Amino acid sequence: MKLMPFASTLAILLLAACSQAPSNDDATTHGSAATADNMAMSATEHAQMADREKPASPERAKNASAAGTVESVDIAAGKITIAHGPVEALHWPAMTMGFTASPELIAPVEVGQKVQFDFEARGMTARITRIAPAQ
Repeated sequence: MKLMPFASTLAILLLAACSQAPSNDDATTHGSAATADNMAMSATEHAQMADREKPASPERAKNASAAGTVESVDIAAGKITIAHGPVEALHWPAMTMGFTASPELIAPVEVGQKVQFDFEARGMTARITRIAPAQ
């Protein structure tokens, strides 16, 4: 019968210990994760955080050459679209893509013309550095 009061006391102590929530002081002094209350962020702060630009990792330009057919030319915008064959140096398959170029460089080029060209690429952005009729 002496076991019953001991078990009751133990149960009460366990319930009391489990029901206590740690205070914010406990969380910070013991290195626990921050609670949602002290992590609250205003909508403005959230938007500002989302708008921050990630630091750009400098990507080296890679030089390559290709041959293709001119699909469109926009001299004023300095843009040209070419359906080109595979570019082995960059492991690119054949595709149609837009390139930037100086207006002077693409002014003599015509839609439908077959060309050979050199360009520098950063990712999937490329700028034509030389363009000439295909031979």
